[in-house]
Amino acid sequence: MGAPSLFSAFPEALRLRLQSLAVPRNFAAGQIIQQHGDEANGFWVIEQGQVKIGRYGDGGRFQVIAILGQGDSYGELAMFGRFARVVDAVAVNDVRLYWISSARMDRIIEEEPSVSRELLRLLSGQLQEALDMLIARRRLPAKRRLAKSLLLLVRGTEGSAVVNFTQEDLAELVGTSRMTISVALADMEARGLVKRSYGRIEICDIARLEDC
Repeated sequence: MGAPSLFSAFPEALRLRLQSLAVPRNFAAGQIIQQHGDEANGFWVIEQGQVKIGRYGDGGRFQVIAILGQGDSYGELAMFGRFARVVDAVAVNDVRLYWISSARMDRIIEEEPSVSRELLRLLSGQLQEALDMLIARRRLPAKRRLAKSLLLLVRGTEGSAVVNFTQEDLAELVGTSRMTISVALADMEARGLVKRSYGRIEICDIARLEDC
């Protein structure tokens, strides 16, 4: 949830060059990929699977901020800013990522000064888009925010799909209470859009959910 990742906005030639230099990594479902406080000496690009971004709170519960999927990236801002990671990242399912080190990124910037100007333009645009999306999101009813969140979790699929999230996870992701999520899901279930079970939401009709 939020503005598109910075990597996806890079010119195609730069994306391809970075991918050719990247190191592929695989993580199993539930495996921690990074923790807040880690050194930001590179960033990740998701080739396959989903990664949840957030923070572990008291009692070890993970508080979800965003769910990222194929083509998304994260960690660029901390890398460019030279500050420690501010979020934890956990594999939602089995994922394959590309790791692009800050050393390789720095080398490309040194070799091609035009990349610096392009990055500044992209960072400015991403910040503005993030602010615009935050304002727009606050204006949407909770049920519509939930529908958009569910659709994001199953993007790239058609017909039906399954989301392995609890109602508490969805409440944190949408930014509302668990009771509000429960009421919204009950309404969607009554309309044949979803089926609920513990820790699992089956989306019965993705096309209809888009019109919710």
